[in-house]
Amino acid sequence: MRFEIDCPHADNAHIAATYSVGAHYSLRGLLPKVDEVIQFGKDLGLKYIVCSSPMLKDPARAKSAEFHETMQAMTLNDWRWNAEHFNRIGERVNAAGIRFGYHNHTAEFRTENGMVCYEELLRATDPAKVTMELDCGWVVVGGKNPVNYLTRYPTRFSMLHVKDFKKVGAASTSEPPPSAELGRGTIDYRPIFEAARKAGIEHAFVEQEGYDMPEMEALKIDADYMHALTV
Repeated sequence: MRFEIDCPHADNAHIAATYSVGAHYSLRGLLPKVDEVIQFGKDLGLKYIVCSSPMLKDPARAKSAEFHETMQAMTLNDWRWNAEHFNRIGERVNAAGIRFGYHNHTAEFRTENGMVCYEELLRATDPAKVTMELDCGWVVVGGKNPVNYLTRYPTRFSMLHVKDFKKVGAASTSEPPPSAELGRGTIDYRPIFEAARKAGIEHAFVEQEGYDMPEMEALKIDADYMHALTV
């Protein structure tokens, strides 16, 4: 498993060029230019092209086009509609020698009619065409346990995003808690990485969502935590 420090405020091209692992796109941005994105990925030698922002089947249902509004309006039918697009895009991306994936936030862990939306997304996407980048911090904020998903679906994940929060109380799919440096928050990553190792995760990206100290000091705390976390 490869551990990397990822700055979410950098542009995609910089991240991709630095790590040659992957780049994130919204589905809205992907749909009209899949071939262009694939060529960009090939030029940079990317291993993954990842969708990190879904779409509503009917955008008019959201109060605005803002990411937060879209995610709050998502239903099971919207996730199924997205899964159909992910399968089609994944087939094209995979044919070019790159893997296609999806990165979660928190709205995926809402329950509708007794069904967790993320689990329906896993069911509706073809494992041969769509892998998953599991953002462990958002899973926890959404009220679920990353270990459970890594254990129940060990072949569905290729990458992790790693972040921590000062306080995670009741499940929330709207307002995130304050960010914390790794080891100074509430998430115990040891069992998560034990499950990730068994699941064959290839890459883990540390994301520091916010800072109450100089950025490089916070990133050093994150890096020291990761180096000390032997599993």
